[in-house]
Amino acid sequence: MNLGFCWWLWNRAVRHDDTLEIMAHEPYLSFSRNWRQVVAALAHRAMTITLLRAAQKVWMSIPEWEHCLRPYALGRRIPFQWLPIPNNIQIADNPTGVAQIRKLYAPDHTILIGHFGTYGSSITSLLEPVLSELAGECANQVILLMGIGSEEFRNALVRKNPRLATLIRATGTLGQAALSIHAAACDLLVQPYPDGVSSRRTSLMLGLSHGKALVSTSGPLTEPLWERSGALHLAPAGHTKAFLDLVRELRDDAAKRGQMGEAARNLYKQYFDVSHTITALHGATAGGNALHHE
Repeated sequence: MNLGFCWWLWNRAVRHDDTLEIMAHEPYLSFSRNWRQVVAALAHRAMTITLLRAAQKVWMSIPEWEHCLRPYALGRRIPFQWLPIPNNIQIADNPTGVAQIRKLYAPDHTILIGHFGTYGSSITSLLEPVLSELAGECANQVILLMGIGSEEFRNALVRKNPRLATLIRATGTLGQAALSIHAAACDLLVQPYPDGVSSRRTSLMLGLSHGKALVSTSGPLTEPLWERSGALHLAPAGHTKAFLDLVRELRDDAAKRGQMGEAARNLYKQYFDVSHTITALHGATAGGNALHHE
């Protein structure tokens, strides 16, 4: 709730003729029944109005943010442009390392199903019932949880359901190269989101850039390109049975996983590679509009 900083930016733009551009990864907090969040949500909107009074351009991680933010421009005609978020994990070309991870977690042709994230409650509430159901199956599979908070989440699951101990492994926090190797070792990734997959999800970009078959969720923030791409399977957010059916389909079909992995890699190159970000910024500097949102 840094109203003072936004006021300072607006004041500088007015007094010194600065050029102010905004990158909106998330627009603001939503309103809720919690009075503290209501206060914060109101403050965020006041900050947004202040910034949009001086901004020359607004970049957005997803096109939907234009509908959220434009009313707070109060009639000012400001250009909004989509700037997708690229993968920020460099791909490690390390077949030996990948083979070692496979040997450690998934020997004897075990299917390795990965998830990468920070394990906030909005994600784990979707992930937990999926993992609990998979634990009751006899399939030759292991779930690999990657990233900060993964060990704590696994421990909490095992305390509630001890049979998950043999199904689920966790890496804890990984460096960039190690994360890339672990992701490359997975056969498929499961990445559910409560508001649906969208182009601001950096955890999803890891799987796309590594050419992994993916199962995710559709929701109000899901852009049309995901349905059209064929790069991932989507179930409605919160629909555990539908999500599980898609996971099982890919788990049991190596050829399909290969096809979807190639489609994922192509989709990433077409829309999300950092070269598109650079082109868009250069185009804007030159007065163009190199990347339009759909």
